[in-house]
Amino acid sequence: MSKPTGNPNGRPTKYDAKIHVPVIRKLAERGLTEEDMASVLDVATSTLSLWKVEHPEFSEAIAEGKQNPIRDVEDALYRLCKGYTYQESGQTRVKHPDVRAIQFYLKNVAPDRWRDTQHHEHTGKDGGPIEHDLRTHLLARYEGRLVEDAEGGSESDT
Repeated sequence: MSKPTGNPNGRPTKYDAKIHVPVIRKLAERGLTEEDMASVLDVATSTLSLWKVEHPEFSEAIAEGKQNPIRDVEDALYRLCKGYTYQESGQTRVKHPDVRAIQFYLKNVAPDRWRDTQHHEHTGKDGGPIEHDLRTHLLARYEGRLVEDAEGGSESDT
């Protein structure tokens, strides 16, 4: 049954911990988004968000539910990295370690040692710092234009 809210004039809440906590945990385990969970529970997304704030057991059920599939995928990824044997049609088959899974795992678990980056170092003359003299460059360009104008004449001179 619906429980009254803190406001005696407000609408009673649909929230029932006995029903909603196990259901929300299962929905989170299946990877549903919070919008989809709200739809299944027949409440607005804002109501689901409010329940997470007002009912810690509800929020914890969502967090716990989301952890189970993450653990399953982590275990599957680790098995791919290590390789494994399995039975198929009465025969033992071997799944060799997957190089791409190994690369993915190492880049994420030990990025300081397995980062996929390149470092380029640029230096100036004799390994020193790169020198920029923008004024000299701009003056040379400007002087070049003055020489062109003096040699070819300028339309504004006539």
